[in-house]
Amino acid sequence: MTATLAWTRDDDVAARGVHRFLRRAAIGAIAGLAASFPLVATHEQAGWLVALAALVGAGHALTVRPGHGHPVDAAMTAAALGVPLWTVASVLAIPLVTTGEAAWTPYGMRERFPELAGWVVYGAILGAVGHAFSAVALRALGPERRPAPPPARPTTRVLILGGGFAGMTTAQALERKLGADPSFELTLVSETNALLFTPMLAEVAGSSLEPTHISSPLRTSLRRTNVVRARVVGVDLEARLVTLSRDEHVPGSDERSESTFTIAYDQLVLALGAVSNYLGMANVEKLAFDFKTLIDAIKIRNHAIDMLEAASREPDPARRREMLTFVVAGGGFAGVELAGALNDFCRGVLATTRA
Repeated sequence: MTATLAWTRDDDVAARGVHRFLRRAAIGAIAGLAASFPLVATHEQAGWLVALAALVGAGHALTVRPGHGHPVDAAMTAAALGVPLWTVASVLAIPLVTTGEAAWTPYGMRERFPELAGWVVYGAILGAVGHAFSAVALRALGPERRPAPPPARPTTRVLILGGGFAGMTTAQALERKLGADPSFELTLVSETNALLFTPMLAEVAGSSLEPTHISSPLRTSLRRTNVVRARVVGVDLEARLVTLSRDEHVPGSDERSESTFTIAYDQLVLALGAVSNYLGMANVEKLAFDFKTLIDAIKIRNHAIDMLEAASREPDPARRREMLTFVVAGGGFAGVELAGALNDFCRGVLATTRA
């Protein structure tokens, strides 16, 4: 019967960690012993205080980065530990062991004030000696054996196309579900950088609401999702690639150029919404305004204002009537809301306009 010993990577990481902690603890214990003479000089219980000094030194070395900073800084930092150590050891622990009662009175604390000086001096010496011993160990033994960083975990790339209600809600739900899990990467592609509350789009066209009242930036609501502002051009399901397009400013001119790029994905979410359906009516498609985006609503509002201004200067009643006639193609929710908003807006303007 044969036995096989397998030394895995986890065993190697654990061994390096133990080696590092043992080295620090040994240096700290030696430094604590070297700095214990102020405690021996100010306390009567010298025997076990030396052991306590070594134990405190080992604990201090395990919690402080070795050789970091200036020796004076190390000494002052360790000296600040003297007050809590004096309180725990000299005021509470030692009196409880020897007399059965803590010296938690003004007289008792004043009587043990010289021991406070011993603890502070002990801490200063501990910090300086520990810093020096760490520097010597670094030169003699080399740097500490730190475990290698863990290999990068495979990342699942989730790509969400569309920044509307569906895409935004999906991204928020995935953020809550996945938390800070680094194995998932979330990306949302949207043609705009804000979430639009479309049920109130007609109010923007009717000038009763400002555009900022019904839109909020995507990046302020999505904490760990990468937001890419672009337009989807094509999706290659076999290669798992999405082709995107965006307008870029041409340096040195007022022109803009269109550039395309691709994004790879592992999981794809399609939440692009819908486009205007003209039901085959070519004239409506050619002449009418779209009513899907915030820009469309602003265009309709501006057009209505232009028509009202032009009609106020038009002497021909028939021509003026044509300018003040607005036709909404579609009697659904959006069409009815838009017709009502434009009616209120125009009548409000006419009520304040001088004939």
